[in-house]
Amino acid sequence: MNFFKHFSKTIDKLTNAAGVVAAWLFFLIGFFITYEVVMRKLGMPTKWSEEFSQIAQIWCVYLGIAFALQKRSLIIVDIIGDNVNKLLRKGLDLFAIILTALFCVVATVNSFKDIGYSLKTSATTDTVLAIPMWIIQISLPIGLTFLFLQCLSEFYKTCTGTEETLSELDQAH
Repeated sequence: MNFFKHFSKTIDKLTNAAGVVAAWLFFLIGFFITYEVVMRKLGMPTKWSEEFSQIAQIWCVYLGIAFALQKRSLIIVDIIGDNVNKLLRKGLDLFAIILTALFCVVATVNSFKDIGYSLKTSATTDTVLAIPMWIIQISLPIGLTFLFLQCLSEFYKTCTGTEETLSELDQAH
């Protein structure tokens, strides 16, 4: 097994693990929102369930985005994809992967500035819980690093024509 194939499989496993964590966070969000509704009906609302749910949703997005790319479930333009041959489609896929990877690098670098500022100023949320902002902000570089690594994996799979690269459009044809 060559290095790139092994790398791709390892990244796919990490992405799957991040997707599982995101799914469990969605489950917890549903549980805690239901808990809050019941507690409010009983006249004993909580102060933490709404904030937990909001923070967990942010983490879900950034942990789940690499999983969405891996499953080729990100937004695609059907009009272009339906009307081009496979070679052009492959080129467009590679172009989109490269743009996504570049975005990940730029956004990740810039996110560390915000995290540094939050750590420097001890910034917290404007709620009773006063959760440190870096706990929320660190989700961005973590999630975008997963997405960047998944971009590398998808680039390899697209270039080599591995079966996992079949998008919804390719499977429909």
